[in-house]
Amino acid sequence: MNVKDIILGWGIADEAWATLLAVILTIICSVLAGVAMFYLTTKAIAPLVIRLAGRTATQWDDMMFDRKFFRRLGMLLAPIVVSIGLGYVEWKYMPVTQKFLQTWITFAAVRMIAAILDGANRIYESYPVSRNKPIKVFIQVVMIFLYCAATLVAIQIFTGKETTALLAGLTAFAAVLMLVFKDTILGLVAGIQLSANKMVNIGDWIEMPSSGADGDVLEINLTTVKVQNWNKTITTIPTYKMVSESFTNWRGMFDSGGRRIKRAVYVDISSVHYLTEGELAELRRSSLLRNYIEQKMDEIEAHNRQRETELDERRLTNLGTFREYLEKWIANNPGINTDMIHMVRQLQPGPTGIPLEVYCFTSDKRWVHHEKVQADLFDHVFAVMKLFNLRPFQFNAAPPPEVLEQKWG
Repeated sequence: MNVKDIILGWGIADEAWATLLAVILTIICSVLAGVAMFYLTTKAIAPLVIRLAGRTATQWDDMMFDRKFFRRLGMLLAPIVVSIGLGYVEWKYMPVTQKFLQTWITFAAVRMIAAILDGANRIYESYPVSRNKPIKVFIQVVMIFLYCAATLVAIQIFTGKETTALLAGLTAFAAVLMLVFKDTILGLVAGIQLSANKMVNIGDWIEMPSSGADGDVLEINLTTVKVQNWNKTITTIPTYKMVSESFTNWRGMFDSGGRRIKRAVYVDISSVHYLTEGELAELRRSSLLRNYIEQKMDEIEAHNRQRETELDERRLTNLGTFREYLEKWIANNPGINTDMIHMVRQLQPGPTGIPLEVYCFTSDKRWVHHEKVQADLFDHVFAVMKLFNLRPFQFNAAPPPEVLEQKWG
């Protein structure tokens, strides 16, 4: 017995009115049942499951079952209930209505699968391996395939044609589709290259001046790579651009044993001279220089005994001794990783004096601590230079005291 027979049993003799009333009541009851199913899923079942998931020891259920999951589940169950309810009434527009409902169910099922895959991705990202091998790009590829398949199914529902015939017809639009999905296709290929070659991972610090990016990678998806710059702005880079253009990845520095210091102090050339006996006696008091000076003086004396003129003699300079002092200082600095290369070297002199470059690596790679070690090191460099009678070069500097004495007598 259907709804129409029940209404006719109420005493309504007119069959046309009974049919219309049956259709109206069935539609109202079906829609109300669908709405009730949606609210039952999102307002009753969802809070209960989320509360139970929060009490479990595992975290995967908390990441999988969220509000979005149950909202999409409700959007899938509601049209199914409506479709079942409308199956109990005969109406000339019912086939078209069922087609709309079947299309709704198809896309709602795809969105439900998307919610499940999104939850699976969140669970996967909770493991350390996700930083090196993100799967979001592949999930997005799967979702594109599912949405394309859902579109074909929807067309098949309304046209009644076979899927093979639809696919054959779509080949004529292949060029148009490739143009529309150009960025997606390029992003897919680039995402596979980035993942296979381990070019960039989530959490890496990258620099890409052409795109104005300098910060940590937040997300890698099918079409874009999101970078949070150090000023907290977000830069979005097309994924294919990460393959076609160059960028700097600082991951190697974090994976190594230290963070580099490469900075020079410029020495005034006019302050470079041979060390006097008094200066040598003062510098010998340093535990870092004592052995060096004694060894060098023995070598110099042995060499000078074979020379007849003062011009051919070797002597210690304040700049060379200062360079040796800095190398010893760095080697004894607890903030420097001495297992990595460390040196103090002279660079090409220029209009600003002689560059004396410190090249070493701090043992603490954190930015703030690295800068502190570097600042402390050069604080000492600038302060100790005067003990070697060396002057740092700087523009608009006051003339040295001896120049003032010569000028003013």
